[in-house]
Formats: sequence, structure tokens, C-alpha cells
Amino acid sequence: MRSHLLDFDEFCDALARELDLPAIAANGRDDTRLVDDLAFDSLLTFEMLLVVEASAGVMLPDALVGQLITLGDVYDVYRQRVTQG
Repeated sequence: MRSHLLDFDEFCDALARELDLPAIAANGRDDTRLVDDLAFDSLLTFEMLLVVEASAGVMLPDALVGQLITLGDVYDVYRQRVTQG
């Protein structure tokens, strides 16, 4: 079953809610850096991947943790998984 594709702002709002990090919604630009701007560590990035997996209805490789630099990168992974099914 394919999930409904959220737009970028809806996606950031959902992440902010699920991770209890209002800064994601407040600073939700595609160039917002996870580590430098939002103080993410690898554990929080992994947690975020679990939220994206649940939202997209797919499994994501753990290797993505080190490859995601910005919120835009995260959204791109989400969008690709939802649209490709």
C-alpha cells in the first residue's frame, strides 16, 4: 500500500511532532543541516529514519544515517520511496 506523499512543510511538521523537536518545523528549509543547525547525532538520525520508514511504508538501509546532511536530503529519500512504492 502506497502512502500519501506529504509536501515538504507537512513532512517537516510530521517529523517535528514524531521526534518532539519543534525546531524542525521552525527551521524547516531544505538546506537546514541536521548536525550543524538542528544538533542531530547518529542516534537521532537513526530515530528519524524510523519515522520516515513508518511514513513511507518502506524499509530504509541503516547506511543512510551517514549520508543525510540536510532536511532536503531526508525529504528526497522519503519522496523517492513513496513515489516508487
